[in-house]
Amino acid sequence: MGATAEELRGELAVERASIGADLEAIGDRVSPGRIVQRRRAATRQRFDGLRERIMGTAEDLRDAATAPVSGATSSIAETMSAAPQAMRRTTGGNPLAAGLVAFGVGLVVATLLPETETEQRLAEKVQPQLEELAGTAGQAAQDVVEAVKPAAEEALHDMKQGAQEAASHVKEQGTHAVSATTDQAKTSAQQAR
Repeated sequence: MGATAEELRGELAVERASIGADLEAIGDRVSPGRIVQRRRAATRQRFDGLRERIMGTAEDLRDAATAPVSGATSSIAETMSAAPQAMRRTTGGNPLAAGLVAFGVGLVVATLLPETETEQRLAEKVQPQLEELAGTAGQAAQDVVEAVKPAAEEALHDMKQGAQEAASHVKEQGTHAVSATTDQAKTSAQQAR
């Protein structure tokens, strides 16, 4: 036996609500503003991950700065035994960062231990060379930044272009999906009559 008119109207109302929800989801998905928001969030996550791999997290830096100062000789031994793991976690495979972290750990340990006369004489001889080396390292770091800058700008341009292409592709798909859903709704409505 066939469905009553009330049952058909109820089914039609459910179908309309479902189609309306689908159209709203498609509209949100193909909205240029939402596409840009999703792309920005993804880019921000990538840059944050890259920054944390190179520089370490704020928590790692805080732990590295406070751990050697907080205790006496036993804590120095603990810190030194944990240093390789902390260095691996902080540097993430970056040799320049690893060198800077090792240099920093050496400076902290050196400040905690008393100087001997031999070390004082050696420091007086080596001080000018260290200052020159520090200046050279600073210039080398600046050169690395300048060398990486064009590649980063190009990657950003490529990412922007990819986002624009993806937005147009999603817009096309959304338009086709809306058209198909509208046609399906019309067909369902005609069949219900």
